[in-house]
Amino acid sequence: MSIIQISIMGIITVILSLQFKQTKSEYSTFIVLVVSILIFGFGISKISEIISVIDDIKKEFGIASGYLEVMIKIVGISYICEFSSDICKDSGMSALGNQIQIFGKLSILVIGMPVFVQLMDTLSGLL
Repeated sequence: MSIIQISIMGIITVILSLQFKQTKSEYSTFIVLVVSILIFGFGISKISEIISVIDDIKKEFGIASGYLEVMIKIVGISYICEFSSDICKDSGMSALGNQIQIFGKLSILVIGMPVFVQLMDTLSGLL
């Protein structure tokens, strides 16, 4: 799907959600959740294109695959946590959304630590 189709789907969802919010607020949340998951699914379908470009970069520049894997994991964690957090906040549960964001940030730190350690080893070897 193109960005225009996704944007139109989002605008229609907002209009429907606002209509249901006044009478049946639980339907409003459900509509937003379902369309958000659909849009997220369409975004996930683009991953194969991204991975093929990353493989080309890896081959062209001789970059170790571990670094690119860490980058992909960090981006994935960021998107999933932001998506989940926004759904929680839209449902009126901002405390839960904030906890998801904190957990995501801590997960990114844990995943990035080996790269940081390798960078420090490289810098100490240069000095």
